[in-house]
Amino acid sequence: MNLAKTLPINSRQAIVYQTFFQKLKVVDWLAILLRLTSSDERYKFTLTQNVLAIRQYRLFLFLLHKYPSLKMVPNQDIDAVLHAHTADGSQFEKDCENLFGACLKHIPEVGRQEADRKEWLRTFTRTQTLFEQNFGQSAMGSSVAACCEILLI
Repeated sequence: MNLAKTLPINSRQAIVYQTFFQKLKVVDWLAILLRLTSSDERYKFTLTQNVLAIRQYRLFLFLLHKYPSLKMVPNQDIDAVLHAHTADGSQFEKDCENLFGACLKHIPEVGRQEADRKEWLRTFTRTQTLFEQNFGQSAMGSSVAACCEILLI
């Protein structure tokens, strides 16, 4: 990914962002892909869909890095990859420590109750907007919001 073409950044930011994308290369994406393809979860994707979902997840992780104080709501494709990533808990923790110096918190069952539905939808809309601002239109794909929130702790 050529950051200079996709993100309006200064040279210091470019180094920080490039460093993050270098760290992403250390994640065992093949293991995550294999867990996705053999998953019993309700989301069964083709190989192409899995690869695209992993790409969206990588961009999602970048946004969490760039906006560490924001809660975000992934789409269902990104959430499926997150579940595949968290399936190996100790490796997921190591990856989070390497990427963020902190752990990702996955808060399930958000947005199902009327009391928190509006806030959950606003958070999803903000997440979509951040995707578009940082990576262009349709970067997040067309999958609907997952019933969860993600934040760094």
